[in-house]
Amino acid sequence: MGALDAEAKQYLGKRKAFADAFNYLLYDGEQVINPENLKEMDTAQLALPYGNNARLPVQKYRDLLKIWEAMTDGNAIYVILGAELQGKVHYAMPVKDGLYDMIGYSNQVEENRRSLRKKDKKESSDETAELYAEDGVLKIKLTSEEFLSGFRKEDRLIPIITAVIYVGPEPWDGPKSLLEMMDIRDKRIIPFLNDYKLNIISVAEIADGDFDKFNTVLGKVLKIVKHQKEDADKLIEELGHTKIDPDAAFFLKKAANLDIEIEVKDGGVDMCESLERRYKKEKIEGAIEGMRLMGASDNDIVTKIVETFNVTKEYVMGLLAPKLV
Repeated sequence: MGALDAEAKQYLGKRKAFADAFNYLLYDGEQVINPENLKEMDTAQLALPYGNNARLPVQKYRDLLKIWEAMTDGNAIYVILGAELQGKVHYAMPVKDGLYDMIGYSNQVEENRRSLRKKDKKESSDETAELYAEDGVLKIKLTSEEFLSGFRKEDRLIPIITAVIYVGPEPWDGPKSLLEMMDIRDKRIIPFLNDYKLNIISVAEIADGDFDKFNTVLGKVLKIVKHQKEDADKLIEELGHTKIDPDAAFFLKKAANLDIEIEVKDGGVDMCESLERRYKKEKIEGAIEGMRLMGASDNDIVTKIVETFNVTKEYVMGLLAPKLV
């Protein structure tokens, strides 16, 4: 796992940021998904593909996976939300995400199958099987088709929605659906091909006005990532001296390639202070270079810089160290 992937998982795996991303994707920023209603799921997905007589397991690891459990109008909502985090374009992403989702559905079918237990091998007839509770009480009779399927006619799957969160500086130029990956010479077969489309948040393609649809600092962070090549410093200054989540700060530094030092104080990070420290460092480095050109000794440089910029001797020595013989 690369450094960007690790920082993205650490930050976007938090419930508030995760909910914010999906509220933007699914509900145009409306606060429908409450972070408190998100529960962690195991990102390691091991499945025996449904109907695979060879019993060859498939194991895949999602970046992030949570289940949304909520009540709406008195009705329970259960939706599995997965996120794949990309710093670079993945040209086979429709296949990758599609496999994740189908493994997820396959797991649900297998779990359902395991819940259908017979007390013994006897069946009430050739057409039905008996489903018993743990205490041996007969609960329901299954048709042979239902028992074979491990899925009753009225059973339903929990929906799975996977989002691709792409933080690359350029627009996503890869396929956004399975059909886009196919070489289809005979257009008459298209109606018979099953498609799989990506649900993608491509930072470079978000309109500037739409970053306000995010409810957390995630919107400001992603806007800085989008404009990292031209307006990053200006946008960081707009954050003011409000402290942000350290995980958001470290993610921002990596995703936007910021040349700043992150310092955590009282549980937060002041990005403006980080920027000011970089400006100060650049001034000091410029002063050091000027004094070197004038023939000043290292001892004179250290003394002058400490007095002028109110920094420690050790700090200046650290800047000089690469140039000392």
